[in-house]
Amino acid sequence: MNAERILIAAECIGDARWFIERATTYARERVVFGRPIGQNQGIAFPIARAHAQTQAAALMVGEAARLFDAGTACGPEANMAKLLAADASWAAADMCLQTHGGYGFACEYDVERKFRETRLYQVAPISTNLILAYLAEHVLGLPRSY
Repeated sequence: MNAERILIAAECIGDARWFIERATTYARERVVFGRPIGQNQGIAFPIARAHAQTQAAALMVGEAARLFDAGTACGPEANMAKLLAADASWAAADMCLQTHGGYGFACEYDVERKFRETRLYQVAPISTNLILAYLAEHVLGLPRSY
């Protein structure tokens, strides 16, 4: 299960980076009122936040993969990597769709299709709530919630 969680987490990082690249390119190229929309903080800041979230999640994915490759117990790290990477991917997807506005639903941009795909990682192969239950019980020592 840990290998699967680390693999999915790495895929989420790739998806998040795809969304960030798409949003960044669009924000540079889309000109409204004589200036690129990326010049507006309301566009630039969410892209920057998604980038920071993705980079932080990537660090946890790397740590989980390092422990797994070393044959070391990595249950907490694999779970946190999947949780953080899925959240980063979902946040980047939402940001990208917002950046594109209505064009985010146009087939030519592929954003809507990828948006639907990345939503899956909130529930599969293990749901976010089950990861939180695992962390609460096995890492924090809280009583079992289910």
